[in-house]
Amino acid sequence: MIVIADDLSGAAELAGIAFARGFTAEVQREFDPASKAEVIAVDTDSRGLSPDAAARRVEHVAKAVASARPAWIYKKVDSVLRGNVRAEIEALLRITGKSRAILIPANPSRGRTIEGGQLLIDGVPLDQTPFRKDPDHPRLSSVVAELLGSSDRIDVPDLADSAALRSCVERLNADTLPAGAADFFAALLDARGAGQGRALPASATVSIERPALLVCGSRAAWESRQRECEAAGVPIWLVSDPFEDLESHIRQAADKLAVRGLLAVAIGDDWKRARESHELLPRLATVAAMLLDIMPVATLLAEGGATAAAISRRLAWNRFRVVQSAPAGVGVLQPLEIALAPTFLIKPGSYAWPEEIWRQLK
Repeated sequence: MIVIADDLSGAAELAGIAFARGFTAEVQREFDPASKAEVIAVDTDSRGLSPDAAARRVEHVAKAVASARPAWIYKKVDSVLRGNVRAEIEALLRITGKSRAILIPANPSRGRTIEGGQLLIDGVPLDQTPFRKDPDHPRLSSVVAELLGSSDRIDVPDLADSAALRSCVERLNADTLPAGAADFFAALLDARGAGQGRALPASATVSIERPALLVCGSRAAWESRQRECEAAGVPIWLVSDPFEDLESHIRQAADKLAVRGLLAVAIGDDWKRARESHELLPRLATVAAMLLDIMPVATLLAEGGATAAAISRRLAWNRFRVVQSAPAGVGVLQPLEIALAPTFLIKPGSYAWPEEIWRQLK
């Protein structure tokens, strides 16, 4: 089974869901069919591309995926339809030869539903939530047809609860491409039974070993994340702050990490400075990599697919296996063939870190 996701956090999230259901699972930034994992989640890193460029990249990956003859393919999309959702699904339809796609971006288990053709978060229309001010993909409408664009091959049904989700799974046939967010994927796996790789885990508890480094590249999430870090006693370093001697600051940050066992590095929420520079995310990844060179970090937590991808590119991490179950939305990965690599926790930027994570950090 192969998942095609447009960012690394989505790929990690679904691989984690598969692992929690007994499947062996792997995340790949470059598709390698030689893996023996039962579920492979591939990151096309295409959310930030133009629609045409995203479609071309997905077509390229889809051709390799189709030639591997998987049991089935799932197209992971963002739960609030950020990115090039229509273009990427239509690209997959062209390559797979399927006539239609059923798209379920709703995650009713986390308060994200579609009712009357509108995408709601806890009952509030999407364009009346903080996603309206998303710096990269502002959600200025809650109407699914306006967010997605016109397509006569993509069916997006209303979906308000888990019963409706099960009904969609039952309607799926061999000529239809399943696409959507985490809940639809989980329902599809549940309908197919547990994996054969190992026994099901007893719980979704994840272990946070120290030293632990939290990396946040999300400007939109930083206000709430800063409050959570302060409440948990996690020291903060904003890489958007001006400084001349980077190595000196890295050494100071490493000393703080060594003493406290915890550190958060982030780009903050300085919107003006962020608009003036496109270098903050690569700079954040460079800082994280330099800290890892100095300190033997046991746990690396990355917030958002773009942040996780920037760190992975900087460290040349391309393949990961899922090593632990975790709360909803979090993938717990280990880079393959990398000696002494930390456990790598990744979650989508549109959700908060689960309370269990903060309890352990405290």
